[in-house]
Amino acid sequence: MANQFDPFAPPSTAPLPSSTAATSSSSSNPFDAAFTPTPENNSASNNNSNNNNNNNWHMNILSSNSAVWKSVNNSVLSLSTTLQQQQQDASSSLSSRHSHHQHAPIRIVPYEGPIATLSSQWDGHLYAALHHTHDGSSSNSNNNNNDVLWKHDGNFMTHLIITVNESCIPHGGLESVLKWNKARGNELNEVNVNSLTLNNSDGTTSSADCQSGSSSGFGNTNSNNDNNTSGDNSKNKAPGGGGGFNRFIKSNLKKAQGAIERGVTTMAIRADGGKNRDWVCVALLYNYNQNSNEANDAMTTATLGGVNQNNNATTSLRGSVVVGGGVQQNNVQEVCLSRTEWVQLPSSSAEEGKQQLHEGMTFHIPLCVPDLDFLSTNDDVNNSGGSGARLTVRMYIRSGAALLNIVKREYVIGECSIQYCNIANMYSSSVNLPVTSGMLSERMPPAALKVKAARRIKFTPPCSMGWSLTDPIFTLPADGWLRMFQMPLDQAYVFPLLNHHQLLTAHGLPCGSPNPSSSGTAILLANERAVESALTLPIAAAVSQMMAEAAKQSALIAGVAAKRAFKRESIRCYDMPINDEMRANAIAEAAMKDGCADVQFGVVALMLESGAVGPPVSGMMLFQRCDSIFEESLVNSFSLPMVDKTGGAAMLQNPASLVEAISKRFCPRVYSGDLEQDGGDALLPGVVGTSQHGYVGSIRLAVSTSLGSLSADAAFGMGGGITSIECVVPLEAYLNPSTQRSGKVSVFAPAIDANTGKVIGKFLCLLRVKTMLNNTNRSMDTALDASAGLISVVGLNTLTEEMGMAYQLDNRTMVNPGVRQRQVATMGGFLTSSYLKYHAEQRAKDLSVLTDRFEKYNNAVMSALPSDITAGESESDVPLFKRRTPRPFRPSNSRGDALLAGIGFNVHVQSMTLNILQDGQEGIPASITSSVTHGAPADHARGFGVYGNEDNESTVEIAKGGLRRLELARLEYAREVDANITGLINAVGEYFNMRAHASAARQKAGLKNSRHVPTTIQACNYYRNRMLESMQRLHSLTWEVSLRRVNCFSQALGIAVTSYLASLSDGGPAWKFANVWAKHGYLITFEGLLSAVGKELGMIEDAYTAIEMLRMVNVKLIPADNNVASNSLRERIPVVNSPFVRSVCLQRQAASNGLGTDTQYKLEIALDPSYFQKRIPAPLKETSISFVPVLFQMGVDIRQWGANAGRNVSSQIKDRTKAAGGVSGVDDCCADVEVNNEPVCGLIDDGDDDDESGVADTEILVTLNLEGYRKLNVYAHMINPTSASPSSVSTLSLEQMQALPVHPLLSLLNDAVRTSAGKMEHGVLDHAATACQTLDLEGAAPCFARAGKTVQAQFLQRFVDKKDGDVQLSFDEVFAKSTLMRIHGTRVPICEKNAGESKYAFNPLQAKFMPEALKPPPIALAGFLKKPET
Repeated sequence: MANQFDPFAPPSTAPLPSSTAATSSSSSNPFDAAFTPTPENNSASNNNSNNNNNNNWHMNILSSNSAVWKSVNNSVLSLSTTLQQQQQDASSSLSSRHSHHQHAPIRIVPYEGPIATLSSQWDGHLYAALHHTHDGSSSNSNNNNNDVLWKHDGNFMTHLIITVNESCIPHGGLESVLKWNKARGNELNEVNVNSLTLNNSDGTTSSADCQSGSSSGFGNTNSNNDNNTSGDNSKNKAPGGGGGFNRFIKSNLKKAQGAIERGVTTMAIRADGGKNRDWVCVALLYNYNQNSNEANDAMTTATLGGVNQNNNATTSLRGSVVVGGGVQQNNVQEVCLSRTEWVQLPSSSAEEGKQQLHEGMTFHIPLCVPDLDFLSTNDDVNNSGGSGARLTVRMYIRSGAALLNIVKREYVIGECSIQYCNIANMYSSSVNLPVTSGMLSERMPPAALKVKAARRIKFTPPCSMGWSLTDPIFTLPADGWLRMFQMPLDQAYVFPLLNHHQLLTAHGLPCGSPNPSSSGTAILLANERAVESALTLPIAAAVSQMMAEAAKQSALIAGVAAKRAFKRESIRCYDMPINDEMRANAIAEAAMKDGCADVQFGVVALMLESGAVGPPVSGMMLFQRCDSIFEESLVNSFSLPMVDKTGGAAMLQNPASLVEAISKRFCPRVYSGDLEQDGGDALLPGVVGTSQHGYVGSIRLAVSTSLGSLSADAAFGMGGGITSIECVVPLEAYLNPSTQRSGKVSVFAPAIDANTGKVIGKFLCLLRVKTMLNNTNRSMDTALDASAGLISVVGLNTLTEEMGMAYQLDNRTMVNPGVRQRQVATMGGFLTSSYLKYHAEQRAKDLSVLTDRFEKYNNAVMSALPSDITAGESESDVPLFKRRTPRPFRPSNSRGDALLAGIGFNVHVQSMTLNILQDGQEGIPASITSSVTHGAPADHARGFGVYGNEDNESTVEIAKGGLRRLELARLEYAREVDANITGLINAVGEYFNMRAHASAARQKAGLKNSRHVPTTIQACNYYRNRMLESMQRLHSLTWEVSLRRVNCFSQALGIAVTSYLASLSDGGPAWKFANVWAKHGYLITFEGLLSAVGKELGMIEDAYTAIEMLRMVNVKLIPADNNVASNSLRERIPVVNSPFVRSVCLQRQAASNGLGTDTQYKLEIALDPSYFQKRIPAPLKETSISFVPVLFQMGVDIRQWGANAGRNVSSQIKDRTKAAGGVSGVDDCCADVEVNNEPVCGLIDDGDDDDESGVADTEILVTLNLEGYRKLNVYAHMINPTSASPSSVSTLSLEQMQALPVHPLLSLLNDAVRTSAGKMEHGVLDHAATACQTLDLEGAAPCFARAGKTVQAQFLQRFVDKKDGDVQLSFDEVFAKSTLMRIHGTRVPICEKNAGESKYAFNPLQAKFMPEALKPPPIALAGFLKKPET
């Protein structure tokens, strides 16, 4: 059944889809144009059978009092009032002429140039849609009265397909026209293209003037194509004052100028000598001299949008171009409504040219006729509307001489007229219009134009050819979809079909001449459309919802970690003031409530057992935590007196007189010994079970004296020639609340020689420990599930778990830790409380951003619901490319807007529908191709520069670039952490080895060995400081990468879902390849034209990771629950503006092992039950389909050219290094790539303002394309195995993928990729697209920055040139068609949507460095001083 839409296979006969909405049918054929699934319980009162009114998500939405479009409707009211005021101020005769009009006039946009604009694309339809909404009501009668403005479901315009016979081709070109005029002694007829618009310089013309060759009546022209809007105001001057003399001077100057220009023209034509062929085109005009005054007044009002010279009111309908701009002119005589493209005259020498001369010419761009029913008059009121209106079809010629390319002066060579009412007869059969005026009217056989009419299809009815499941609803009233969407962009192209074309034979159509190389009467009508996707915003809302929940978990994790670190560092965090006892008591009270102890410890003296008493000694006071082997300093240095036994006894006899040499008050944390109660902080081995009232740690005193020999500690910084004496005071014995006292108690701590382990005296100390009652039984902050946090949800691991960081931030709890993990667990934390506090605050801010984003996205989605639920934000007076409220279309100009960071840039479903038209036959739907065009999924809002901690006074450079580069930097940081922790473990081990002698002596003396490392060990301090810095950098970058992944993935998912659902539409590949998708996944091919320099390099890096994340997605189509509207809106995101897609729901599927890299997403898309049952292939119903994304990238601009030139210099240096025996640094994956050595040239800066220096990654394009090829190669072997294909392709490792034989269908792609280094090899993208089509995978999506016109032109040429043998595509033909589309097609208006200007974002200099196949036409290029937005 899917073969019906194969462009090379004869389809079953089916009529061309009607322009009216399809009606319900019981047919089960999913490609039957008359089939439309009827939603269950559909309201009979709804005129649109495609709306499901039993679901309040799809109600007729918002009255004209909507807040969003209130200003627009008010403008329409103001415009109507203005029109009424004009009518009241006009003369009575003019009022009588207007009195019979039955409805408001429509908006007519005069032709302004070959490049399509949003004004020419939209204004007429917007005017009609808003007038209908304003004038109509919910009653059927009122709606019917206003259907005159919105007929045929909005398709109320007509295309006229123009073919001219051989006599219309002036042999000899413009030179023959000049000779014809000279022979008659008349002045040459000439007109400038810009004079076709409304301005005072337009003169009057008549058929008689054309026939006689008189130049009188033709408007002013100029050689520079300047738009002359000044007009001739001489008629308004008062008599006298030299007015007549001035006119005399001007008239003579004008004649002299005209004579000079004609002379230059003649010389240029003679100098060219016929080397360059001339050009002709056909225009459709409304001539005021051929119509009634009544119709002329109505046409003036329609073309000016209801604005006269005394009223500056405008109506901003599109938001980017003011509708109705301009002032009413007094001397307007004609209005150009439409033009064909300029076609080069056939060569009269070549055989092919002679054949074309014999057959005539068909213009590829049809004329567009607006709805002119409003021009009805009293004389024809009983006839069809507008029957009295007469239109002029005029043919122009211009010189192809090189010297006249800039001037582009145009000359009228013939014209004829057509009655507007007769156009309706041209739908069924073509009409020959004889040329009645001008040079061509004298040709024999008579010159004539063959005209055939076809409906202009801007709005495709649902479930018909060209419609996509992602298309929004475009039905009246227009308030609902105008709130969210812009109208489709469309353009038709016409090509004659060769007589032998197999589709003609398959349908039994006459083939005309037996000559297989000549054209018959059949023509191919290609309709190009670009429609915004209804899924991008709901998908972005669903991603934001899921990520906001994950960010909330991460914020809680960071908050708990910060609290735990604060308690762990309670000694430093609860720092006691020395001279403010009241404040110190308050701090101690708070610390005890937080699970800490209030410890006051003082040292009086060192009492020696024997020996002489010396001077005071220098000492240190340190704290040994029970959860870390590293000591903390309490007092760095103090002086302690020494006394003998007698002096010590005397001091003890009078305790009140004891004077402390040093006293320290601090608040250590009290641990319970229970891992859960302690928040995951484990105590040192051997500590648990030694106390009944909790665990705090010990105080160590260390003093230095010259009483002994050199100790072991001397080597580690204690100094030489002295002996270290120390004591340890455990605090656990004083935690019993029942034995705690308000005052200090005396403590005699044994003074031990650190070298020998002998007791040589006692330290006289005073101690007080205070805790809160039952404090140790209070539960601590429990560790949260890190697998539900943002880092894990976006598919990342912390990279620290394998290094033993089991209890750090965002880590999982290890069940069976190894030796390394147990070693690291004894070293405490490596994230400081100050950093964690800052990081927790940063996460809270980011959570607020994501939460606010979801709320605003959700409100925007719901804004199409009734106004009592929510209302959107009005931006009706803001230009389209500057709008910043969430909408499905996001302009590229909004790159820096953080709110819109989750919505894909510039997403459109670009389709081209082919239909065969022939006289007396119904149109035949022949084929369709579609793709998704969009901007690169990149996080411009976060930039591509340097990231650092804001709390640092000097920002520490962390990393820069896009996701791919940041994630590589993250791996480097992880390796740095691993190296530092290895160094720390070795330093600790070395210290304990050095202390082995002292430890043995202490053990022999019956003393307990210390398990702590002093603060004076320099090696340990070095690695600890490096660990703190590297861990903070790793965690900061991990969080940054997570946020970028959120934004980029949200954009990529909306694009992927749009591609998938578009493939399910009529003509799509779903019915043919559903089994393949269900088994192997849905292939999405992304193609881009970004250069690997500056910002664009960062965009490539972001897009690469975002596209890779699509592999984590499984999408399932399900029937919608009729009661889903009553469920919580936070569970499912409604798709309000789609006729059949009801809602989307995105959920995370955590991996069983808890690893973030194994995270999967389940996306459920609920469809209308009737549509789901009748139009979804069985293999795809409620089946999880995985995405198989593949990326191909090739830079083609001047920056890439400069990067390639620099690369070739590096390649030459590397080659010389190899020749000298050096080592090359080329990546292994590129080792088999051929290097193309182009000439070295200087770089040219195009002024792009980057966040970073313009450093180029010259290898990334080859690397990415090789990776894309290998993935596509695996997929090709899976779906189309060969004898060389392995039995299980899907389970291949990366090394096995590289060794997989090249699939025969991908050999050209493989060759193009491997020879693309250092070149702008556009063939990589061409071969990638061709390979996907060869694999019969039409779901491929040529995407960001990809010149989609090339793909469409190839598709069109492949169809037109279909022969019995192989298809040979001519580069010249493809290039000609793509150029035609780049000028007249939808791409340029999309540029205007994005940047406010209908130009491509390349200047002429940049275009010179682009591949020939991709160069935009000069007329569509931006200037050298292009806008920043472009």
